[in-house]
Amino acid sequence: MLLKHWMLGVALVASAPWALADVAVDPLYGDDPQARAVLDCQADYARRYAGAVTSQRATATEVAIAAHAGCIDAFEAFIRSRVTAAGEAERMQAAMNPAAFVEHHRQRMRDYAHAHTLHVYLRSTADF
Repeated sequence: MLLKHWMLGVALVASAPWALADVAVDPLYGDDPQARAVLDCQADYARRYAGAVTSQRATATEVAIAAHAGCIDAFEAFIRSRVTAAGEAERMQAAMNPAAFVEHHRQRMRDYAHAHTLHVYLRSTADF
């Protein structure tokens, strides 16, 4: 009985860093709920595909691109939220050139979410 408890404890301690990585504050967007929604949606897509039994496997990049398409609603909600989440200096930039402001945030999140999805997918595949 004592050995079972010890083994369970070792398993929990070994899995703790991975569990904490999923709930930790994002280094780029902090606690922003809109950014978290995009990253969580794409990570969920990557995990589901990594665990799926399919006859053909997509590359990690193909999974990340498909995850973006599957999470486009969360992505667009994030883009719309940028003006309200912006600081004073960013609001001035948005007022002077709104198209450039939106494009900057669109590209920044797309690149970041793409890299995040690649990371989750590669970490989730058994044959990594």
